[in-house]
Amino acid sequence: MKKLILSLLSVCMTALSGQAAAPAGYYKSCEGKNGKQLLSALYNVIGSHTTVSYDGLWEVFKTSDVRDNGSVWDMYSTKEWVVGQSKCGNYKNVGDCINREHSFPKSWFNDAKPMYSDAFHLYPTDGKVNGQRSNYPFGECSGGTTLPSNGSVKALGKLGRSTFSGYSGTVFEPADEYKGDFARSYFYMATCYYDKISSWNSDMLAHNNYPAFSTWALELLLKWHRQDPVSKKETDRNDAVYAHQRNRNPFIDHPELVEYIWGNKNGSEWTPGGTVEAILSSPYEGARYDIGVTGIDVERSVNIPVKGSGISSPVTATITGKGFSLSNTSIAADLVNNSRGNIVVYFSATDPGKASATLTLATGSIKRTVSITAEAVTGLPLQLPANISETSFTARWTNVDGDGATYTLNLYLNDEMVSGYPVEVPAEDEEYTVGGLEPATTYTYNISNGTATSETRTVTTTTPMSSIQFLYDGELELTAIAGESGEIAEILLDVENVSDDIILTVTAPFDLSTDKSEWARQIVLTPEEDRFYLRLQGDQPGKYSTTIMAEAGDYVNDNVTVNGTIRSTAAPFLEDFESENWKSSYTDGTYDGTMGTWAMVDAGVYETDNKMTYEGAGVCRLGKKATSSIALSAPKEGGIGTVTFQSRPWSGDGEAVIAVEWSADGNIWTTAGTVVTNGDSYKEQSVDINHAGNLYLRLRQTSGKRVLIDNIAASDYSAVGAVDELYYHSWDSFARDGQLIIENRGGEAAEFSVYGIDGIARLDYATLPAGETAIDLPAGLYIVVSGDYSRRVVVK
Repeated sequence: MKKLILSLLSVCMTALSGQAAAPAGYYKSCEGKNGKQLLSALYNVIGSHTTVSYDGLWEVFKTSDVRDNGSVWDMYSTKEWVVGQSKCGNYKNVGDCINREHSFPKSWFNDAKPMYSDAFHLYPTDGKVNGQRSNYPFGECSGGTTLPSNGSVKALGKLGRSTFSGYSGTVFEPADEYKGDFARSYFYMATCYYDKISSWNSDMLAHNNYPAFSTWALELLLKWHRQDPVSKKETDRNDAVYAHQRNRNPFIDHPELVEYIWGNKNGSEWTPGGTVEAILSSPYEGARYDIGVTGIDVERSVNIPVKGSGISSPVTATITGKGFSLSNTSIAADLVNNSRGNIVVYFSATDPGKASATLTLATGSIKRTVSITAEAVTGLPLQLPANISETSFTARWTNVDGDGATYTLNLYLNDEMVSGYPVEVPAEDEEYTVGGLEPATTYTYNISNGTATSETRTVTTTTPMSSIQFLYDGELELTAIAGESGEIAEILLDVENVSDDIILTVTAPFDLSTDKSEWARQIVLTPEEDRFYLRLQGDQPGKYSTTIMAEAGDYVNDNVTVNGTIRSTAAPFLEDFESENWKSSYTDGTYDGTMGTWAMVDAGVYETDNKMTYEGAGVCRLGKKATSSIALSAPKEGGIGTVTFQSRPWSGDGEAVIAVEWSADGNIWTTAGTVVTNGDSYKEQSVDINHAGNLYLRLRQTSGKRVLIDNIAASDYSAVGAVDELYYHSWDSFARDGQLIIENRGGEAAEFSVYGIDGIARLDYATLPAGETAIDLPAGLYIVVSGDYSRRVVVK
């Protein structure tokens, strides 16, 4: 919901509004320019910036996308997420988890950096809706499909065929209240990457650097930018991202820049702080509002928001049309400038029939005309259906019988009453969600009150759209040793409305399999199969990436990227402080250790007798300050799985607490865990980090006195190992050579059951040993169950 807009451009007025602003002179070099020259000048201001790592985005989101109540602000669902929790891995429904949405899809720029992790176009969003959006363009799709709610959590946005002039492909339409946010994100991308965007591929792009967008896309983005002004949410986010990236979104600081580059001012020179042009952004000229259907002498109304910027005099309102009236005839300028202006149009009629009116809004030289329609009927007024999806719609009516009355809702399919209907509904609710319907099916319905029946309406549920989503735990970062088979990641598929075989493709040195035995770069699954396996295997050390391409008929999903690292050896990371470059006093300097250079704060590395070292001659000692620490000066490659080290208090000093922290950039640190060290002997400490990418490691004393630390070890991140502790991953099942295989990896016998699609048990609570068990079954679909988990297996 939009709150406060930046209604004036001057620094003075920005300060008065309570919003932080760009540093003084930040856009000075852009003044006096327009069009392509202004775009190029802005690129020179914001193009060079600090790159936040992909993992580091979670830290950015803690301040950039947080509501006043402290929850994560999700623009794809109504879920209020707890900061730092519910990150996506395996998910199924709306509200299950949150992930990092490339609002400007990464496949459009081939996953290249720094765009891949630029926080100005990445947002924390619901994983299921993010999957529905996939890499489709933004657009408008009247009658598109919104994902079903999950309890009280509602999906925002819808997917469908474009109904915006100039484009007919599939698009994702976000909620109205966020359309301006996304438009300004896109204008930012065209500016910050002015030197790169011409080579990117999308139906929204023009394959040049100016205007950068195709004609239909530019018209759409301009429309959204104008109708949904900058909100306090955006200005707060601009400041938060600036703190990390050291650049800004100029179209949030100065929304009028859009017009000087792409819009109706691109022939004029831009000067900030000058005369502010008055703009009435809502309602737009020619807008249409329908009050709907009401009964005779029953008043019905519609609320029309009135928004703008730079308005200096009240907005006057007049209406012409029989039966129509207004709540007020004048709206104060400050209400309009702060997106709090509104006017209510009322309609009441003494005779049945359709009616229309013209609402005129005026201020200064600005004039807007808006069309209003309504209808009055005798009997029960039934509105047009709303929120039509594949399986439901909302029936709406006007209550003409007062509170406490009851209506009967009748639903028909081919003139036959649908099972479960009719239903009794409170008249005062004025709407009812009709669910459990068949997709692409036409129904009719009406309401009655015992003495009268409404007209009958027709509604057709939407046609299902194909969808293949990849579900997985952890992050798709694989590791392997050169010449050896790497770890195996299990990836689940959520397949909807797909009847063709699914072709999955990756590039070398990644491989795919359905049975962990036969591996290939391309495999074929039936729509009933819900899993496959992925591994990394190659002879040449290095870093690799691939897109998992899923194709089924005309449907394509290429929005999942897998990264991998092949190492020449499995050499462990172990810092034992035996490099003999000892620092025999507390320092804020550096120490060149066996695993690299360490930055020290109030710490030293001492040569001491064996009584004070864990083993060998060298040991690290942290001082008495609460900020004493030792940190890697360069990142560890291969990510970090588990960190272990030996610790004890120094010579009789008491208990101390040590925080184990990691960072993607060496500046923003995340605490993975804390440990307590006490007593007079060494104790092994262990903390799980389980993060991919090249990471910095820091051990920081948060309380207590002097502490000795020795033998710091860190394992590589493992996409498989990070989730192996889950019972779901202690067993597996798949088909191989016409048999159903149950793989018990739990180390001891466990109970398993196998059911056919008919529900009959083929194996009922059988105790199977560790290892693989092969079961001969006829070809078909089977469900394998152990504990609270199940897997679907197709035997061919």
